[in-house]
Amino acid sequence: MTIRTLLVAILVLIGPARATYAQSVPPAGQFDAARLKVYLDCQYECDFDYLRTNVAFVDWVRDRADSDIHLLVTTQTTGGGGSSWTLKFIGAGPQAGADETLTFSTASTDTSDARRKELARLVRLGLTRYVVRAGQTNSLDVTFKPPAALDAQTTPQKDPWNYWVFRTGVNGNLGGEQTSKNGSYRLNLSANRVTEAWKINLSTNGSYRENTFEISETTTIRSITRSWGVNTLVVKSLGPKWSAGVRANLSGSTFSNQDWVLGITPGIEFDVFPYAESTRRSWTFLYSIGAERANYTDETIFGKLEETVPIHSIGSNLGLRQPWGSAGASASFSQHLNKPERTRLSIFANADVRLFKGFSFNMFGDYSRIRDQINLKRGGASVDEVLLRQRQLATGYRYFVGFGVSYSFGSIFNNVVNPRFGGGGGDRMIIMF
Repeated sequence: MTIRTLLVAILVLIGPARATYAQSVPPAGQFDAARLKVYLDCQYECDFDYLRTNVAFVDWVRDRADSDIHLLVTTQTTGGGGSSWTLKFIGAGPQAGADETLTFSTASTDTSDARRKELARLVRLGLTRYVVRAGQTNSLDVTFKPPAALDAQTTPQKDPWNYWVFRTGVNGNLGGEQTSKNGSYRLNLSANRVTEAWKINLSTNGSYRENTFEISETTTIRSITRSWGVNTLVVKSLGPKWSAGVRANLSGSTFSNQDWVLGITPGIEFDVFPYAESTRRSWTFLYSIGAERANYTDETIFGKLEETVPIHSIGSNLGLRQPWGSAGASASFSQHLNKPERTRLSIFANADVRLFKGFSFNMFGDYSRIRDQINLKRGGASVDEVLLRQRQLATGYRYFVGFGVSYSFGSIFNNVVNPRFGGGGGDRMIIMF
C-alpha cells in the first residue's frame, strides 16, 4: 500500500468523526455570557467528565476566581460503610451571599454509576436556585416524580441488624520474572455499629508475603513475613464536642519480632469545633493511658522475651477543607511510664492551597523522633534481612516529604468532554515544578 493510499484511507475514517464533533460542540471561543460559571472543588469520588456531560446548563470553569458558584463537595464514611456527602454551594459576584448546602448518603453496596448519578441529580437541584436568580428561567423546567403510594398507617421500618454492618475480604497478588517471584495475601473481617450515641469497630486481619530471588544456580534467597491483628474500638458520645472510648488491640508480626502484643488504652477526646462540622473543619485533642503486654519471638536488645509496659499518649489532629483549599496537621507524643526516657514524637502535615488565580501549592510530610524500640531483636542483622526488610532495624528517626506547585492558564472554560485516545478532554493545562 502506498503512502498516498494510506492517507486517503485515514481521511475517510476520520471524516465522519470530525463532522459529528463539529456539530456537537459550539464554535471555539463562543460562550453564553449569561450562563452560570461553576467551579467544582472535589477531592474524591467526583466523576468530572460525567458531571460536565449531565449538568450541561452551566459553564464549568477551571479556577475559583472565574466562577459565579464555587461547588465544594466533601464526603465522610458512614457507620454502614457508605458515604455521607455534603454539597456546599458558595455564591460569588452577582451570587455573593446566596450560599446553599445539600446533603445525601450512598450505601456501601451502591455502584460507582449509582453514586455519580445521585451526585449529578443533587448538583442540578442545587444549581436551580442560582439559575432562577440569574434570570435564565426560559430554559428551565422542573420534573416531579411522586413517590409510590404509602399506607397511611405505615410505621418506621425496624432495622433487623440493629445498625451492625459486617464485611469480609480476601486480597492477593502474584508477580515474577525468570529469576525472581513474589506473592502476598491478606484476609480481613470487620463488624461495625455506629449510632449518634455509640461507635463500635471490631476487626481482624492477617497477611502473608513471600519473595524469592535466584542469585545463581546454587543460591536462592527466600524472604517470608507474616502479620496478624485483632482490633477493637468502643466510643461513647458525651456531647457535641466530647467523647470517651477504649481501644483493645492484639497483634503479632515476624518483622517486629512479636509473637503477640496485647494493648488496652482508654481515652478521652475533645473537638474544638462541633463534631457535626467535621466535613469542613475539625481540631481534636485525645489523651489515652493504658498498658501493653508483649511476648517476643527472639530475645530483645534489652534481654527480654516478655514484658508489660504502662504507657500514655496525647495527640492533636487538625483538618480544614475551605474554599481556599485544604490543610491538615497532626502531632502525637507517647511515653512509657516505667521508663520516661522511652518516648516517640510524631508530626504530620499536608496542604493543598490556591495562592492566587491558577496557582496552587501542595505539600505533605511526616517526621518521627523514635526512642521506644524495645521490641528489636538482639544481635546484628544480616545483609539479606536488611535488603529484604525481614526485620525491624534500630533508628532514631523517620521522615518523608513531598511537595509541588501547579500553574494553570488559558481559557477559563472546562465544559468539553472528549474521550479520544484515552483522555476526557477539557482538563487543565498544568506545569509541574
